[in-house]
Amino acid sequence: MNKLIQKVISSYKIQAFIIFAFWMYALLSSAEFILSVAMISIVLLSLFERKKYTITIRKELKDNLNLFFKSKWYLISIPFLLVAFTSFYSTHDAPFLWERLRIKIPFLILPFAFFSIPQFSKKDYLNIFYLFLVLVFIASCYVAINYSLHFETINENISKGQPIPTPTNHIRFSLMIAFSIIIGFFLYRKNHFFKLKRERYFILFISLFLLFFIHVLSVRSGLTVFYLVFFTLIIRYIYLSKKMLKGIIVLLILFTLPLLSYIFIPSFQSRVNYMVWDIKKYQSGEGTNYSDSERLQSLLLGKKIIEENILLGVGAGDLKFEMEKKYKTYYPNNEEMKMPHNQYVSITAGTGIIGFLLFLIAVIFPLWNKLRWNDPLFLSFNLIILFSFLVENTIENAVGIGLYLLFLLLGMNHLKN
Repeated sequence: MNKLIQKVISSYKIQAFIIFAFWMYALLSSAEFILSVAMISIVLLSLFERKKYTITIRKELKDNLNLFFKSKWYLISIPFLLVAFTSFYSTHDAPFLWERLRIKIPFLILPFAFFSIPQFSKKDYLNIFYLFLVLVFIASCYVAINYSLHFETINENISKGQPIPTPTNHIRFSLMIAFSIIIGFFLYRKNHFFKLKRERYFILFISLFLLFFIHVLSVRSGLTVFYLVFFTLIIRYIYLSKKMLKGIIVLLILFTLPLLSYIFIPSFQSRVNYMVWDIKKYQSGEGTNYSDSERLQSLLLGKKIIEENILLGVGAGDLKFEMEKKYKTYYPNNEEMKMPHNQYVSITAGTGIIGFLLFLIAVIFPLWNKLRWNDPLFLSFNLIILFSFLVENTIENAVGIGLYLLFLLLGMNHLKN
């Protein structure tokens, strides 16, 4: 036991692995306190190192800081800097402004922390993804068991537009499942294992289970993103391998999955039927207080705010205040106000077209590198996030930011040379 403790204390890789395990648990359970502790722990790990019986500041810290700026990793901090800049003219809702600043501080401090910690080897890098795959599988099993125990009640709720209960926000949970499916198939194809070669079949089983389960969960954001990313990866595979027939067969299988899911999976069928019904209600002018109609309304109001404040926006801290005003004017009968269900719209409404262009630089910069672009896991994750921005405010809460920065910066650390 003492040897194990000594090994943990002396190995930064083991320490980082433990921190990431808690980080992932926090993402899957919405445990914001644990998430904050994990982030702080990574920062401390990047600043200090253990030498014999003392803890000292890392001797390469100054060099790392210079390389950090030369490598332009600071561009990842733009989402925080945009909120900080617009605070000068966000004057109507101080609590919301401070909340925006608080949850986006990780954009300011974590890039340097991940740049500073020693680079992860390929095996360590894949083992972290393997851990995430297993944790998502366990969480999905919990959700599946709960669903089976309350099958009729949950299905009835789905037909009314409510999601299957999940341990964290259902949209972000579905994004984690979508990414985990891609992780699983990648690890299987690469013959990756932790201890035993037979683990490959366990990984394949998890991947197929999650592929089935994401359709059971029937969260449209996760499904949409999954299909868009998987389609992109198959086209990329056809282009690189020149195996046209194999790629087309996979595409045909991919396109049949939604049809088969509608026929055989009750929750998926209920979700599709509700979506069609909701859209018809919206078209007939009766969409108030229905989920899809409310999403469309939030986007239209976000668009109005952009049109009225095109250059600098209303201020990230005043976006909620301005949305409430618009709801009172255009949809006074709505029971609940929603922020624009689109990250790009939210950014532009809050910070204007200038902020939007800067935000694009921040999210596209990590892919502006051939080494990262050619890494399937890094590419897949970034595509998932970029596509999710079209249907959700992915990085407007702590869990979304934690998910984004963990895998973005982990990949950049592994591929930084």
